[in-house]
Amino acid sequence: MPEPTPYDGYSITRIYVLSEDAWRIELDHRDHKGMLTAIVPDEDPTREPSFCLSPPDGHHHVPYEVLRWFMDEVHEDVARIRAWTTLPPAAVAAVVALREVVYDGWDDEDGPALVALLSDALPADQVAAVVREVLGLEVDALPDRPPTPGEIAALRSRMTDAGWRSGTTDE
Repeated sequence: MPEPTPYDGYSITRIYVLSEDAWRIELDHRDHKGMLTAIVPDEDPTREPSFCLSPPDGHHHVPYEVLRWFMDEVHEDVARIRAWTTLPPAAVAAVVALREVVYDGWDDEDGPALVALLSDALPADQVAAVVREVLGLEVDALPDRPPTPGEIAALRSRMTDAGWRSGTTDE
């Protein structure tokens, strides 16, 4: 759904394109959809945000303030969507690998085992950042109990099966 702007006739549409693993943030004007599109990858930390110009037939003048407003919106979205890519390399690798585990099925009861595994490889602040990015939760929102050795082993096995390759697995 397009979001109206403070500028007459302009709007922004935000959509997620699954096949691209990226958000598209489009500047629209009345009947001219997607005049300028920001492409913000959120899965691959090596892909940088980019822009695509798709002008309608003929020329269309975009006022400076509209373009500036759009760029400010894109800047905020990039900062939010890609915040995890600024973490240290081990934490970024953990986010990428854990997404595969989460896609394969996640149980809320896996939280304590995950924190235990991550804590063996990452400092506490990075553990919290990884959990926040992958699960959308704060660490203190996870079940507050120590994991059993069996739970840790089961999660480690699922993580390895999903392609986890970090210091938290037995390789």
